[in-house]
Amino acid sequence: MSNSATNTHKRKTSDPPMPPPPRFSMVRSFQLADIVTLGNGVCGCLCLMFAMKALITQSTDFLFSAFWCIPAGVMFDFFDGRVARWRNTSSLLGQELDSLADFCSFGIAPAVLGFACGFQKMLDLVVLTYFVCCGLARLARFNATVAALPKDGNGKVKFFEGTPIPTTLVIVGVLAYGVYTGKFWRFANPMFQHEGPFASFSEAFTPDYVWGGEISILPGYELHPMVLMYGLSADGMRGFEGNTPRSHDIQRFAKNQVQTSNFTDGAALKKMRENRAKDVRDGFQRAWKAYRKYAFGADEINPLTLEPLTTRNGWGATLIDSLDTIYIMGLEDEFKEATEKVRSINFDKNDGEPSKVFETNIRYIGGLLSAYELSNDRMFLKQATALADIMLEAFDTPTGIPWQMWDVQTGTGSSETGPATLNNLAEIGTYQLEFFRLSQHTHDPVYHKAAQRVYDVILDRNDPKKGTSYSVPGLYPIFLDIKSGKFLTGKPNLGGGSDSFYEYLIKTWALSGFRLQRNLDMWNESLKGIKKFIVSKGSDKRLYMGIGDDEGLDSISDTFTAFFPGTLALASRLLNDDDTFNLAHDLLVSSYNTFSRMPTHIGPENFGFLPDGDDDSDLLKSQRAEIKKYGFYLDRPYYLMRPEVIESIFYFYRITGDEKYADWIWEIWQGIKANCEVDGGFAGLRDVRVGREGGLIGKQESFVFAETFKYIYLAFTDQNVISLDDYIFSTEGHPFKRSIPFNGTF
Repeated sequence: MSNSATNTHKRKTSDPPMPPPPRFSMVRSFQLADIVTLGNGVCGCLCLMFAMKALITQSTDFLFSAFWCIPAGVMFDFFDGRVARWRNTSSLLGQELDSLADFCSFGIAPAVLGFACGFQKMLDLVVLTYFVCCGLARLARFNATVAALPKDGNGKVKFFEGTPIPTTLVIVGVLAYGVYTGKFWRFANPMFQHEGPFASFSEAFTPDYVWGGEISILPGYELHPMVLMYGLSADGMRGFEGNTPRSHDIQRFAKNQVQTSNFTDGAALKKMRENRAKDVRDGFQRAWKAYRKYAFGADEINPLTLEPLTTRNGWGATLIDSLDTIYIMGLEDEFKEATEKVRSINFDKNDGEPSKVFETNIRYIGGLLSAYELSNDRMFLKQATALADIMLEAFDTPTGIPWQMWDVQTGTGSSETGPATLNNLAEIGTYQLEFFRLSQHTHDPVYHKAAQRVYDVILDRNDPKKGTSYSVPGLYPIFLDIKSGKFLTGKPNLGGGSDSFYEYLIKTWALSGFRLQRNLDMWNESLKGIKKFIVSKGSDKRLYMGIGDDEGLDSISDTFTAFFPGTLALASRLLNDDDTFNLAHDLLVSSYNTFSRMPTHIGPENFGFLPDGDDDSDLLKSQRAEIKKYGFYLDRPYYLMRPEVIESIFYFYRITGDEKYADWIWEIWQGIKANCEVDGGFAGLRDVRVGREGGLIGKQESFVFAETFKYIYLAFTDQNVISLDDYIFSTEGHPFKRSIPFNGTF
């Protein structure tokens, strides 16, 4: 496969030459399941050869050997997937290898068998060729649209790749029966007695011994009616609509409006909104000015010491993550300067530390793609593609699930903590949005396929089973092994390590024009489990999001979970589901409450709650006191300028038009300015209960510019700027256009 992950890193001529591959490197890369799949292809090849041998020798022994090759191929096709699951290994070649083997055994071979049995008239050849070409076209369409096709709970597509195997078995069975009973296969002697290119075709068999005889369509153009079973099978293949799954649903979803058109008007309100938007933009410019002066091109700036920091490989995380925010705010000079800086970045070089693949995707690749869509400057797309090609190498694992960390210099993978092959749910399931869009822009499906393969593996390798870490369908444990594809530990939740996996199920489905049906199916299944085991009423009668499955709930939460009310509200409008919207609203209220109840109007990193009706005797005295005062207790009281609560409030403002949500965001912005702003930008707060006097944290991550500022600004600028009907936001706050069409192919 020429576009495999191992061959996508485009090296420059100045790079040192790559060492030659070891001998038999292709064979060495095969997994046992691939060998079994090759057995299917071998059966197809042997069928062709036995059929030719039968024609030469006029022996039914060889013909029956050819017939037996087809069910033998079916057996290999049946077992290859089971061997992969048994061995917990598969290769990136697996799908393509299986498709090509099937086409050989169940497309070309049956057509040759028909020819060998006497379908040799010119019109017979047209029908047989039509059969083969339909299988070939179906195979190509399947491989191009496989990610958009409906799948069952194990990730299996209900369609066959090329020629449907059951109809092939029926056709071959009819041929074998005909030969066995003498309805086929009686030669006229001598075999070649007339001249001309088609003489052997017309005289190899007598009309009386081709089952069903022959009919004349036109003078000189005869047809054996029995060959039409190939035509019927081929015509059935044309009916496979691989690029339009559930078309009636797609049309219905496309009509659903996400963003309201009923915003409150009035000159005074408009003026206030303009002033608020300007205040936010001014705050952004002050922070950007400090970054530009002291750390331009660095990953981050320490806002307290003004030191440039290398935290994301030195490629300029803040620079790239901020591009679309700068563009949206209309800061033309800043955008032009940043563009020239990005143009000079060489992603083949870094600070020598392994790259966190997930963060590289959401901050760098996502930022570059969004900047390209907003500005139409193809340099951004070129840079995004160059970096994605490097990161694709991290997907070259036994399962196709990416390494958590990837060393660009050495080409080796690792885990950030724990065993080398450990990764978490969010960091394997947050490529789908960016990689889908990159495949659209480059017309290269390799990125999309790599990201979608993650779903293939986790569905195929894991069955929910009571008493295990994966016990509830759709509620996935946090940690898994990338070598086996099996879940390990980590109780399901919507916080750090899991959050964006669920977010990308619904958002990638929407970005695809509602064609990636499996994403929606997985989202719906997950939502059932979330409602039953994750969402819980607290002692203050508010709904919270904890950590839970069918074995119980841990009533602890973090600020990452606050993304969910906004994503849930988005999903409710995409699906026109009022009940889901009401649940999203209840969750938003409790999330906002963690901010509004603090004297700083800023919420904590982690907090706990007391489930309604539970005894509080296990809690500390201080925790009981805080629950009585706030409705929750603070577990980690610091704030790092995270955007999730603001993000969800922004969604509700744009969806409902209710100005109270904009007021909530303004209140939070005032708290941020009062407690976090310093000369170098915006610092973290050590204790949201105390404020600035409790101490500051010298940390200003790139998401402050990419998300926090963007969502605050968009709550006050013109509501048509980045409308929710026109854009889907990535988990890093990068807007992608919904208007780019997708018909199932790239």
